[in-house]
Formats: sequence, C-alpha cells, structure tokens
Amino acid sequence: MYTGTVRHRRYTPFESEFSYPVFMLYLDINDLENVINQSIFWNVNKPAIVSFNRKDFHGEDDVDLDTAVRNTVEDRVGNRPEGKIRMLAHLRYFGYCFNPVTFYYCFNHNDDSVDYVLAEVTNTPWKERYAYVLSASQVNNKTDIKSNMKKELHVSPFWDMDHMYDWVFSSPQKKLNVFMKNFKDGKHVFDASLSMDRTEMTRKNLIKSIFRYPFITIKVVFWIHFQAFILWLRGATFFTHPSKVKN
Repeated sequence: MYTGTVRHRRYTPFESEFSYPVFMLYLDINDLENVINQSIFWNVNKPAIVSFNRKDFHGEDDVDLDTAVRNTVEDRVGNRPEGKIRMLAHLRYFGYCFNPVTFYYCFNHNDDSVDYVLAEVTNTPWKERYAYVLSASQVNNKTDIKSNMKKELHVSPFWDMDHMYDWVFSSPQKKLNVFMKNFKDGKHVFDASLSMDRTEMTRKNLIKSIFRYPFITIKVVFWIHFQAFILWLRGATFFTHPSKVKN
C-alpha cells in the first residue's frame, strides 16, 4: 500500500492550487482474495468495511479484471501483457468506491520492470470511464514511463476537450510518482501529481490508514466538487458535457 499526497494546479485564467492526503492499495489483481482477508472487515464481492467489488473497476462485470486489462492493452498497442498486473486504487470503504484514476501496472514476464500502464480515468457525477494505455517503449530512463496523448474524456466542467496530456510515471518501488500536465494550444494550463511512499500491506497498517483517512472515497468526491464550486465562484468558464452539446 502507498500513502501520500494528490495535488492539482491551475494556471489559467487564474492560478489555483489544492492538495489532499490519500492512501491507496497496491494489489496483484490475481491475488485479491488472498490479500483481502475474508471477514466482516475485509471481503471480495461481498459487503464489508473494506471490499473489492468487480463492477468498480475496468471492463465488463462478467469478465475477470485480469483478462479485461490484458484485452484493452492488446487492443490499444497490439501486444498482450505477459507478466503480473498490479493495481493502484481505492477499494470500497464503508460501501462506497470512487477512483478519479485507477492505475494498472503491467509487468514483463520476469516481473522486474513495467511494460505498460493502463490509467483509467473516471469522471463525476457522470461516472464515465476512459482507459489510457502507456507503453514502456516510451521510457526515457530505467524508471520512468512518459507519454503524450489527446484528452478523450470530459472530466471537469471547467476545461474543454481540446487538450493534450503529458504523463510521466515512475516505476512503483519505495516511492511512486505520477505527474500529468495539460496543454492547450501548446500552453501548459494545468497539472496534477500523485506522490506516494510505500508502506507494508498488513492488517494493522490498513486499519491505521482507514482511521487516519476516514471515508476516504467519499472525501475524494467531496474535494472534487468543492473545488469545482470554488472555480465557479471565481468565474471560471463552464463547459457543458459534450454529449449535451447540440451539433
């Protein structure tokens, strides 16, 4: 598991910045039932204080998560991941789950480096998802994966769709970092970062994190909507969801 900080910074039409503490679980998606001890407190696909529910994550409910991730990566890049897949995400806490971004790190056959990252973005309140796939062929050194790609999902009503994303991922080791810049017409207008430190995944540490960050998934949604309200008060331009715009 990892603990750390999420930070968002806007540079136009005015400067705005906020950050909040988070913890996220880093799990082998084929070993969930062994890691998440089945009890009244932890469970898989059953109600519990901490639970993994298949429908909260990538792909169709009737396809296992491992297969769904491999299928998407193969569809996007033409190669099927050969090694283990580890997920960085929030699970359900007290019955509620929301992940602004879920990260799936697809390792090579030797399990010693990342070949692909699938970053699935979920918006709110629409709960739509879009998966971006980054290939390790875009590595700039031994630990970082970089990629530039077009924005494909309406995330914030205070940004339009005409943006490019510049992603940088570190390999998930003792420290884990994700940095994303938004560019519009070549200008850096926004960035978001996730900076985390690894903590041993034990029952004690998970309980400590739940009490240290109570109702974390509900708080994430609150922070997103509260910051949107602040932007609205400050006069940021509002963009209607593309599906509601008449051609």
